[in-house]
Amino acid sequence: MYKGLVYSSLCYDAFDYWGKGTTVTVTSAAQIAPTVFPLTPCGSGGSDMVTLGCLATGFNPSSITFSWQQGSTSLNNVIQYPSIQKGNEYMGISQVQVSRQDWDARKSFKCIATHAAGERHTIVTPPLPLPKVYELPTLKVCSSVDEGKEEAYFSCFAKDFSPNEYEITWLKDDQVITGTVDEVVTSSQGRNDTNGTILYSVASLLTLPSREVPEGAKLTCLFKGKGKDDKTPVYTNSTVSHKRCSAVTEGCSEDMDIRIIPPTNKDIFLDGKGTLICEVTEKKAGFEKVVWLDEDDTEVVSTQENKGSNVHLAKIEITFDEWSKGLTRVCEVHSTEWIDPVKKEYRRNNGRASKRPSVFMLPPLEQTRENTVVLTCYVKDFSPREIYVDWLVDDEKAGTKYQFSTTEPVENNGLFSVYSQLILTQEQWNEKDVVYSCAVHHESVAKSSKSIVRSIGSRTFEKTNVVNLNMNVPETCKAQ
Repeated sequence: MYKGLVYSSLCYDAFDYWGKGTTVTVTSAAQIAPTVFPLTPCGSGGSDMVTLGCLATGFNPSSITFSWQQGSTSLNNVIQYPSIQKGNEYMGISQVQVSRQDWDARKSFKCIATHAAGERHTIVTPPLPLPKVYELPTLKVCSSVDEGKEEAYFSCFAKDFSPNEYEITWLKDDQVITGTVDEVVTSSQGRNDTNGTILYSVASLLTLPSREVPEGAKLTCLFKGKGKDDKTPVYTNSTVSHKRCSAVTEGCSEDMDIRIIPPTNKDIFLDGKGTLICEVTEKKAGFEKVVWLDEDDTEVVSTQENKGSNVHLAKIEITFDEWSKGLTRVCEVHSTEWIDPVKKEYRRNNGRASKRPSVFMLPPLEQTRENTVVLTCYVKDFSPREIYVDWLVDDEKAGTKYQFSTTEPVENNGLFSVYSQLILTQEQWNEKDVVYSCAVHHESVAKSSKSIVRSIGSRTFEKTNVVNLNMNVPETCKAQ
């Protein structure tokens, strides 16, 4: 059965041959003349012949004859398919092949359906060509440099122009550039706008020796298109002042700030999982979406949030095992102003061998304020750098009434060290039988004892210079 019928002038790609079929005649129903519709080919095609069609519907009885004419000339190459019954009515299709020369010359062709209830016809006419649209593009120019390769890169994105005839020329300080390392122009891509007009976009990528492009040099992308008389050229251009910044492989860094926020050490070590965040700050309009991809460039389900109108977040959860194995994830940002999305990779650098830290609880220093006591936990010679120091009061997590902080890791010969301090009041320090402990969480001890604990209390401090108790959570830390 012929599909997709609409009662107006239709287009089609090809007819299916239905075979000889079976002719059915209904003699008891009243005779009904057919309604006839033209079928025009879809697309321009590439052969020397064009196939036209004619659809007759709603007739009875089933017998019908088709013929074709061009002007007063009867046409050959006519095929008629057996009528198909639908309820008490029939429909039939005929097709004819005509020369592309006649079709492109906009000649009309007449399909005549002869039936017992009367003759009907329709005219098959080539569709009117779409009016030519002349639009200059919006241009966007970006620059970056790779100091290692001693190359400077420039991209020019010409968006939404018509017709698809153009030239792109690069100028440096208003002079045409001739000595390029490489220049690539992408193939133009067409899209239909809201009015059905086809608009095109193209990008030109230019590579120059960085020594020839000093900082502050003015690079101009000059776009040459066609004017409305198809002869007079029209121009537009965009200029960028070159800066020696880090290479940007895709997109334009001045449009968006993209920042990857890794999971916190506290979440990874204490909860066994953490949140990986891609934060996009939109400096110019055009943001579409931000997504996370896995190693196979497959999108990972993420939680989307907005912080205000111009900061966009995509969040995914990673486990301790994924984190410790060096999980790779890619943040991909899409913008209406870019041809391709910008990608930024997250990969935890865990290439170094894991080394267990040494942990020391230092006795209180001489206090500058009589009502304050500072306990210090010194953690040294560990690798990799990620570590979390927690403080316990009698085996319970130190609450909000206690202040503690840990320094950023300091590297020395490939190993790291930190200090963590707990600030107590003199009254808290003098409490009887209270033990204060630092619990050190690190990848090297995560699967064995979860943490290394060192403890001290005011009574034990009075008797000994330092009390270092090596224990695992949760052990009793009460002084005897």
